[in-house]
Amino acid sequence: MQNILLIVDHGFYLLGLTQYIGSMNGFDVETAITADDATDKIEASPPALVLLDPKMDGELGAKLLKYLRLHLSNIPLILLVTHVDPEQSIEAMQAGVKGIVLKDGDPDIMVNAITSVLSGGYWFESNITQPALQYSLDKPKRMMRSDELLTKREHEIVDLVCLGLRNRQIADQCNLTEGTVKIHLNSIFRKLSVTSRAELIVNREGMRAKKTNYAI
Repeated sequence: MQNILLIVDHGFYLLGLTQYIGSMNGFDVETAITADDATDKIEASPPALVLLDPKMDGELGAKLLKYLRLHLSNIPLILLVTHVDPEQSIEAMQAGVKGIVLKDGDPDIMVNAITSVLSGGYWFESNITQPALQYSLDKPKRMMRSDELLTKREHEIVDLVCLGLRNRQIADQCNLTEGTVKIHLNSIFRKLSVTSRAELIVNREGMRAKKTNYAI
């Protein structure tokens, strides 16, 4: 029996989907309702497949997606979405996601998607691929300064890193768990194209210097 990790932060939906996928279709389903719980379970016992709601837990669902693709890219991933967003669909495909399924769609379609991905395939229906293709053709490319890419929370964490605080200290300062801080840092490193705390500090000093020049 193949094991599946279902990561959703809505208890009622989670219960119903777990029963349908597990009891009625023969999969061994484990669940997680927070990003920390999910990473702990994946690292302790890697599943054959992950089903993830990228909108769960505020912005952490999307960051968890990026974390999984960067550090555990060998685990197939299907996204559960409430609506089709062409830009996010393209980003998901580029990140190596194996399938996208609507949360309120036919549950049999979800089972078919799971079966297809577990057999080495993909699951992107035309209502996902066609809008994504049209969006990629129509949307003009836009440049954004690196400091504009960060959220308010990410700016706060960068400032604390620049003060020399470690993950545990940042977690205490921001009232977060250490696992959540790691997920935020992973997102910050990716957005700013840096690979270490030292590079991050240099990058932040560069941004400050540019702002000073603009003011002059």
